Amino acid sequence: MTDGAVKSIQAMASRLPDGNEQNLQQFVNQSTWDPVPVRRRIAERMVPQIAPDAWAVDDVSFPKDGRMSVGVAHQYCGALGKQANCQGPSACTRCSTRPRAR
Repeated sequence: MTDGAVKSIQAMASRLPDGNEQNLQQFVNQSTWDPVPVRRRIAERMVPQIAPDAWAVDDVSFPKDGRMSVGVAHQYCGALGKQANCQGPSACTRCSTRPRAR
């Protein structure tokens, strides 16, 4: 499943012996597993590759027309400079004086 550049359910299922996309979709969406060890392992592998001097955490805003997306509310939207319907996720950005690895 890790081979290939595309990591969508459809692309990963096509690389499996039985190619059952529905089974893979149910496994990913409905399995009860703790994401913390997975995220920790990803961080352990990526931080040496990324080699940040620091991380910058900031809020971001995306204007939205409707209310159906997760986190959409009438709130201050920095992208517009006023209150409006928007999504307000957080961003975590690598800060370094060195160029990023390619």
